[in-house]
Amino acid sequence: MRPAVLAAIASSTAVFTATPFLLRPLATEFDVSLGSMGWISATQLAGFVVASWGAGRFLRPVRWVFVTIGVLGIAANVASAFAPGLLSMSGARFVSGISLGLAAWFAWQDAFGDTEKTGDVAVAGPLVGVVLAPIITALLDRYEPDVVFFVLAVIAGSPLLLAGQVTTTDRLRPHVTRHSSTRASKAVLVALGLVTLGGSSVFVYAAAIGTDFNGMSPVGVSLLYSANSIVAIPAAKWSGRRGPAGMWFAITAVLAVTMPSVHVPFVFGAVLVAWGFVFFMGIPAAFALLASKSQFPEERAGDAQAVMALGRVFGPLLGGVAIGSDATTRMGVSAGAIMLCAAGLMLYVDRDRFDFRTTAAPSAPGGG
Repeated sequence: MRPAVLAAIASSTAVFTATPFLLRPLATEFDVSLGSMGWISATQLAGFVVASWGAGRFLRPVRWVFVTIGVLGIAANVASAFAPGLLSMSGARFVSGISLGLAAWFAWQDAFGDTEKTGDVAVAGPLVGVVLAPIITALLDRYEPDVVFFVLAVIAGSPLLLAGQVTTTDRLRPHVTRHSSTRASKAVLVALGLVTLGGSSVFVYAAAIGTDFNGMSPVGVSLLYSANSIVAIPAAKWSGRRGPAGMWFAITAVLAVTMPSVHVPFVFGAVLVAWGFVFFMGIPAAFALLASKSQFPEERAGDAQAVMALGRVFGPLLGGVAIGSDATTRMGVSAGAIMLCAAGLMLYVDRDRFDFRTTAAPSAPGGG
């Protein structure tokens, strides 16, 4: 896969990785609750939904689009550094979300349906997380959030150095006709949306859960985030059989219940680390299932990113209501129930893999 494409998805992941660590400092700076601060995550993801859904319908993966991704990312993060309040910050993060959605679509449309390329794109997130989480924590410990946004602006613009690798015309997909999804692929898309709805309602607040409810230091939590990313690397690059995607998301549902409900530092750490491996075993398996149930897999890449982002829009709002009232157990149970529904739906779509029935051999003529 081209380094330019990997750089785009890596820079996009860096911005997402920084978001959970920024919520508490920004809530303090703007004098609002942590739950209210989750709104910036929701608006950023709203922009992601708009971009990833619309990109596959109206755009082609060509150089001017690639350059636009970087320019929007720089502008959004610089605007965030100067934002005077929650409203202007939300607007800047919406633009950031558009940049992130375009970057995700750009990378996934090139990889969808190809196991090796899917692993390359999926592993970019964990690799970035290993390095970035401690860096973001160290910056926030020493500087105000605006410094972090300037750093993110530099990261968002870094792929522009590789823009020359991207072609100016798209020769692989000259058609402009879109094809409707199959019933099975629609079911998988719904399940992916539910996965991120339930998962993000807990995971986006993991840093706050670790510090506020488990008494851990920000540095300790950031190291756990790095461990989460480390174990996700072999999961994302797994080349053998993964098993059914629904199985992995059923396990993630158990982790989602446990993380906010059991306030024991060791348990929190174990769950956060395990989440990285289990979730990144499940996502490529789900994409493979979606591709196998689609007649035009490359057209479903943007759809998958859009529905997952849509889940992440409402997930932080759902979790924010619970964490704002210290109802962390309710947060976990709600998230787990949603993810179990998604797991069940994927298992149903993938049910043919569990069909062990054999056709009975026909009896011989004249047999008794």
